[in-house]
Amino acid sequence: MYRYFSIIVILGLFFLCACSPMGAIVTTTSAGAVVAESDRTVGEAVDDAAIKIKIVEKFAKSKSGIFLDINSSVRLGTVLLTGIVETQEIRIEAIRLVWEISGVKEVINEIEIGNKQNIKQYTQDLWVSSRVRGKTLNEIGLDIITYNFETINGKVFVMGVASNLEESEKIIKVIKTVRGVKEISNHIIVRN
Repeated sequence: MYRYFSIIVILGLFFLCACSPMGAIVTTTSAGAVVAESDRTVGEAVDDAAIKIKIVEKFAKSKSGIFLDINSSVRLGTVLLTGIVETQEIRIEAIRLVWEISGVKEVINEIEIGNKQNIKQYTQDLWVSSRVRGKTLNEIGLDIITYNFETINGKVFVMGVASNLEESEKIIKVIKTVRGVKEISNHIIVRN
């Protein structure tokens, strides 16, 4: 019973905090607690958490404001960067900073260059991400906690580790049913 209560609390924190800068720290901290429900080993989850913490640290020290503008997800040493920045130089800086971190095997650059979102678009994207999380939780169960969903201008970025191809395909199928999803950028790593 206590195990399920812990998972529900962690899941609640994940949903409430995943989109904020502090959410990076909370989400990273909870990664170790949910490794039993994950397709990652304890060592892989710890390595990913360490990389995530270093990314947050480097982005916070940057004078470009990328801490607030760029989101990152880490799975098995692969880093997915999403967000909107004003210039190509800022985009390049973010990628460079991530590559400086020990343990990073790949950087997937999904950072867009353009004007920042207005509050209406941001709220719509937050709503889409919440609906995606809810629907995938309903369909897949607690395994969904190992996935990250980020929506920018209706484009849903999904990253996680699937135990098989069927699970990956099921997640994409569920995302397609969510109202407001314009496009899906699939970065799911399939184990087998």
